[in-house]
Amino acid sequence: MQRSVKTDPSTRPESDFTLDVPRAEQLRLKMKKEKQFRSRCRWFFYFLSVVFFLLSVMVVSLILTRGKRMFGSMI
Repeated sequence: MQRSVKTDPSTRPESDFTLDVPRAEQLRLKMKKEKQFRSRCRWFFYFLSVVFFLLSVMVVSLILTRGKRMFGSMI
């Protein structure tokens, strides 16, 4: 005698791929939010990298000049 196994489609990992409209809309909104989050993170790290680059240039220039003014007063 064979037993029939009932599987719940919502527990399978491939259940995210679906063609029904409500689930597809949820998936689309979730992907949109994740894309926005990645975009924000990317801009944050771009900004952070520019700040660290400028700070490193300033530190190196201060080390090389020993804090002296090389080109007159800078206002």
